[in-house]
Amino acid sequence: MGFTIADQLAEELGIESQAPERFRAGLVHSLFQACMETGDTYVEARDLLEQTLTLLESSRPVELDPSQVAQELSYLIEEDKVQQIDTKIFDNSLFFAEEGIRSHLVRILEKGEQKSQDLETIQKHITTVEQELGIEYDNIQKQAICDAIQNKVFILTGGPGTGKTTVINGIIAVYALFEGLDFRKKSNLPILLAAPTGRAARRMNELTGLPSATIHRHLGMTGDDDTSHLEDYLDADFIIVDEFSMVDTWLANQLFSNISSNSKILIVGDSDQLPSVSPGQVLADLLHIPLIPQTRLEKIYRQSKESTIVTLASQIRQGILPADFTQKKADRSYFEIASGHIPATIEKILGAALRNGIPARDIQVLAPMYRGTAGIDAINQLMQDLLNPPQKDQLSFEAPQCHYRKGDKVIHLVNDAEINVFNGDLGAITDLIPGKYTESKQDEIVIDFDGNEVSYPRNEWYKIRLAYAMSIHKSQGSEFPVVILPITSASRRMLERNLIYTAITRAKSKLILLGELQAFDYATQHIGTARKTYLIERFSDLLENVEEKQQAVSETVTSSASEQSYILTEENWDSIPAMIGITDTDLKEIFGK
Repeated sequence: MGFTIADQLAEELGIESQAPERFRAGLVHSLFQACMETGDTYVEARDLLEQTLTLLESSRPVELDPSQVAQELSYLIEEDKVQQIDTKIFDNSLFFAEEGIRSHLVRILEKGEQKSQDLETIQKHITTVEQELGIEYDNIQKQAICDAIQNKVFILTGGPGTGKTTVINGIIAVYALFEGLDFRKKSNLPILLAAPTGRAARRMNELTGLPSATIHRHLGMTGDDDTSHLEDYLDADFIIVDEFSMVDTWLANQLFSNISSNSKILIVGDSDQLPSVSPGQVLADLLHIPLIPQTRLEKIYRQSKESTIVTLASQIRQGILPADFTQKKADRSYFEIASGHIPATIEKILGAALRNGIPARDIQVLAPMYRGTAGIDAINQLMQDLLNPPQKDQLSFEAPQCHYRKGDKVIHLVNDAEINVFNGDLGAITDLIPGKYTESKQDEIVIDFDGNEVSYPRNEWYKIRLAYAMSIHKSQGSEFPVVILPITSASRRMLERNLIYTAITRAKSKLILLGELQAFDYATQHIGTARKTYLIERFSDLLENVEEKQQAVSETVTSSASEQSYILTEENWDSIPAMIGITDTDLKEIFGK
């Protein structure tokens, strides 16, 4: 239920348009929605008041006094319904999640047991691993392995082809030797592997040979429940988390809070990819905290002479659209196409790919937007008709956005640990069962997610959608043999460097770029608006003198006589700017009232 509908019901129940509780509800709703839409973890008080007034006055056509809404914001702050630092206003869940990330990382870094691991022994183990695996690490990779072994928390970051997996396997092997274990017997290692999505977790398993699962599954989260239900810390001495750029503030807090002070953590990710869908940019922020050891891998290894995708991704990451971008290469092609002609072009490309023996399941279209002629919805309909057209007497089920048929490619949209299917998992429809034959008495769709068959009654179809084409955000954590990427100026407001970079890095073998060169160039140059978070600042106190902090606390306690009231009145309005940074002049400038 949206705010407008709730407000209409409130009006019918006699809640006046000027009621304080209505203002408070509008403030809390606007605060949370703003964070969800922008990815920020706080909103400036000035912006929050403006957004709230717009919401309240659009819901009911009554002009409101901004100072009355500001007074209720002061009330919410005093009652701890929202949190405030200077002019920044935080939703409680995000405020305490950020604080939790800081406190748990500091706990793990500073407390617990850490076995003594001298550099000479580590280097000997690295030499042993090189001989056993038949590889040779460069100096930066060796240093990364040493740092990961010697530190409680370590971050490994880098783009595609820079050897992250090679280093991870090296870290695992050297760690096993320190523990006196055979690193070739993976099942005996006290190491836990996790990732934010099911597909990313399966990739970790394929690349390391170790069991891996989603963070949600490790933490015992079920359905859309965002709270861990573990009775104790995660049972592992060494925890490795991949694709950490996708981990939001809430999930990072849940994860770190369930890691023992005696455990080691290796955080792996590519900070140049898209940040998490939900608020925060945890990986990017942690990389700015000197307290946490880290290594960035830059040198590209995973690329043959004929391969140019990894090099292109690296250039895009640096804000460079190469001179040969539009030239045909062995593994990528570019076609200058207007937005309206993209569907017809995709149809031709699909036909050519299928004639050349490329399986339909290997081809994935990634796009920035759902709407429009070159949007995800339109392309899904086109590709479904081409790859899985309706057959005579074939059963199909009508849904709000499409028709589902046996054989359709679908994506799961939510986390559902109980059935071991997670946001971003791809599957194929294996059966359609009419309601008269089902226990639920509803039409049911049976979907195979890599060997895990799940039935969805009609009231759960909101969890799935067609996935011949999918959003670039949803593709994170996955790789596809062939990626088709349509980018035009029609999606200009969505275009940012990390969006294009993320899309390009999903392609394993072939990359087909469609659209307008000016749109690709704009995306490459456009960094986008940085997310507003407060995680980095929360670590600043670690450098302060403990005595100074204790003295500050003492002075605060003894100065109760000078405490001011945070309830907004005509008498104390002038003292409020220090609290939420807004003056009467500001209000007049913003709202013209």
